[in-house]
Amino acid sequence: MLFESVLFLALGLLMLSYGSDWFVLGASRFAKEFKIPSFVIGATIVAFGTSLPEIFTSAYAASTGSVDLALGNALGSCIANIGLVLGLSLIISSVFIKNKSVVKNGYLYLVYTLILTTLGYNGFSSFDGLILILLLLFYLVYTIKTGEADNEEHEKDTTFKKSIFYLLIGLAIVVFGSQFFVDGAKGLASAFGISEKIIGFTIVAFGTSLPELSVSVAAARQKLGGIVIGNIIGSNIINTCGALAIAALISEIPVFKFELVTNFLMVFLLVILMNKEKIKGILHLKKIDNRLSKITRFDGLILVIIYLLFIFGLNIGIIF
Repeated sequence: MLFESVLFLALGLLMLSYGSDWFVLGASRFAKEFKIPSFVIGATIVAFGTSLPEIFTSAYAASTGSVDLALGNALGSCIANIGLVLGLSLIISSVFIKNKSVVKNGYLYLVYTLILTTLGYNGFSSFDGLILILLLLFYLVYTIKTGEADNEEHEKDTTFKKSIFYLLIGLAIVVFGSQFFVDGAKGLASAFGISEKIIGFTIVAFGTSLPELSVSVAAARQKLGGIVIGNIIGSNIINTCGALAIAALISEIPVFKFELVTNFLMVFLLVILMNKEKIKGILHLKKIDNRLSKITRFDGLILVIIYLLFIFGLNIGIIF
């Protein structure tokens, strides 16, 4: 039973990782053909592709009655994306934000997170899920319409025809991979007597965040700040307003106050880091210029430490 669960978990994770990579490769190629700015690609196409594991994993988990696993995957991935994925990416390389669309989307993300925390403070119903999906649709339209052009270059690493193949095959692999991954996670929880909540917020959340980690680290090395931040913001909005929303439509989700509050605090800190120059200007009563903040390696270290504290609090059972 244990060997089978580990095998399913590993196979599912491998399929989710490669499937989402292929989907992103194909979908991004379409965007490049129409000269869409890097932030818009990161916040929509790449974000949706890297969130496919969370969407299908949470949906399948909810459909099999594992609502703790469904929420742990969706919300846990958001916390991991900021604390671990963004944190490690920044430790590798500091990033610069080159256009105001990134900051504007950060504000919108903070508002969305406040709404999410309010809706879920007593659990998520199917009506809450519907509201979140409507918010997701608004976010996608808003991001596409307000995205500004930038100077970040993209490599055309595949042909247009091949991109169609990658997109369709990647999507199919993710669908089947999510089933293996969830079944393996449930078996692992049963074998070790660990709650599905803990498994969902740790192993499953980290596993489904690997695509975001891969994309963000690669983008950070290439100094593509728009892709790094856009991918994190877009992925997290899609995780909550997509993956979590779909899970809530399938089955009502119980209360997870500690996790919701932690997620809100992480998002609030992210917005603070994105506006450091403006905040410095206000605190020192200086004229605020149009410079946007550089998010440094030290900031990344802080995010990773906060994430580790969250995992510790989760395991000792902190509740609000």
